[in-house]
Amino acid sequence: MREQWDLSGVSCLIAEDHPHMRTILRSVLSGFGIRTLFEAGDGAEALELVVDRRPDIVLCDWSMPMFGGSEFLRILRADRDRILSTTPVLVVSAHARRATILEAIENGIHGFVAKPIAPVILYQHIGGILERQRLYGRTRGIARPGTEWTGRESDTLDLSGMAPSAERLPETGMALL
Repeated sequence: MREQWDLSGVSCLIAEDHPHMRTILRSVLSGFGIRTLFEAGDGAEALELVVDRRPDIVLCDWSMPMFGGSEFLRILRADRDRILSTTPVLVVSAHARRATILEAIENGIHGFVAKPIAPVILYQHIGGILERQRLYGRTRGIARPGTEWTGRESDTLDLSGMAPSAERLPETGMALL
C-alpha cells in the first residue's frame, strides 16, 4: 500500500455529536487535502446526508445521543442501493474496547480509529480504505473475525478481478480488505 494519497477529490461525511470534535476533524481532513466535507450531529442526519450527498467515506462516532454509529451502520448496510450500502465507514471513537470494536465489525465498518486521534493514523486509515476499495471493489465492511474474503458478488461490488492479499490485524486475526 502507498503511504501518500491525493485526497483532494474525496468527499467525506463527519458524523459526530460534539461540535468541537467536528471542528478538529474538519481541520485535520482539510489538512489532508479533502475539500468536500459534510457534517452531521447524529446518525439520523448522517443517513440523510449519505443518501443526498453520497460521500466517498464516512467518519462516524460510535456513541451519539438518540442514534449512534451502531444504528447508523445497521440501516446503511441494509439499504437496497448497492452503492449506498457499501459506503466506506471509518469509526472514530473513544469507546475502543474490544467488545465495541467487534460489534462495529459485525455491523460493517471498514476501519476503527481510537480518540484522541493521531492525524497520521487517520490519514493511513482513510487512504488505505479508499485504495482497497479502488483495487478490490466496494464491500459492506472488513471481513469478520474468523472469516475470509470469498470474492462472491454478495461480498463486493465492481471487483477489478484482482484477488487481495489479506492483511491480518493482531489479536483479532481479522482480514483487512
